[in-house]
Amino acid sequence: MTGLAVALVLVSALAHASWNLIVRRSDRPELTNWLMLSSGALLASPIAIFVLLADPPDLTGWLFIAGTTALHIGYFFTLGRAYRYGDLSLVYPIARGLGLALIPIAGVFVLAESVSVSGGFGIAVIFVGVVVVGSSTRGSSGGEVPTGGGRGIWRQPRSLLADRGVVFAVLTGILIATYSAFDKRGVDHVEPIVYMFMMTVGGSLGILALIARNYTRHDFAGEIRNHWKIGLAGGALQFTAYTLVLSAFRLSPVSYVGPFRELGIVFGVVMAWLILKESVTLNRAIGAAAIGSGAILVAIAP
Repeated sequence: MTGLAVALVLVSALAHASWNLIVRRSDRPELTNWLMLSSGALLASPIAIFVLLADPPDLTGWLFIAGTTALHIGYFFTLGRAYRYGDLSLVYPIARGLGLALIPIAGVFVLAESVSVSGGFGIAVIFVGVVVVGSSTRGSSGGEVPTGGGRGIWRQPRSLLADRGVVFAVLTGILIATYSAFDKRGVDHVEPIVYMFMMTVGGSLGILALIARNYTRHDFAGEIRNHWKIGLAGGALQFTAYTLVLSAFRLSPVSYVGPFRELGIVFGVVMAWLILKESVTLNRAIGAAAIGSGAILVAIAP
């Protein structure tokens, strides 16, 4: 990875951990996701519209924008549903771990990228760290969840059919890998801020259509009235996080950028300890250390 790409993804990982912290603390994660998407688009609109008018995408660019919008509508929907039905200890390691495992595969076989031995080893170490961190508590989402929380899911894949939270987490992981490979090509045709802006606008409208059946107008109005500050802060973090990743896609292979993003989990563990006063178990500490070590190997990989 180039030095600039490393810097962009480091800031992105911090922003990503921050907005995920907001979503996880929400009583209604689907509404919070929608509010943050809408707020992010609103905050970025002046600059994004200026760039859009100055350098509009060609037909291919608009096709990529439409495609990534559809993929991200699915991503935010499945992520919200996963947190609605499943515990963090199940959802996070499955979604991020599966996505992490599939991104290099997509990079190599779909985008014709190459991964060095040291880079591949670093990706493997990050993957192990993600699973260890997320599996450090037991799941209790109501289905027949294997003992050991997220870690048990990897040992007993048949349990996927027993828990809706797990099913949505798996779908989220597949979508993470899919949109990462897709967006790597997309930003070759569209400026990252315009790409992210259009995806955010479309994603906000799409999510609204999908979740409108589950919430009343009063629920939406209450979310805006009571949590508009959280929405603005989370929206800014959300928009910044992925815009920086899109910029990094222009500089380094998605096979490296995708796994390197998992440094956000390390930041998340630190935030949970400092902000939420959660205890950091030995498993979480070991997993975070593995992610950090793997990230260093990926960062310096040729």
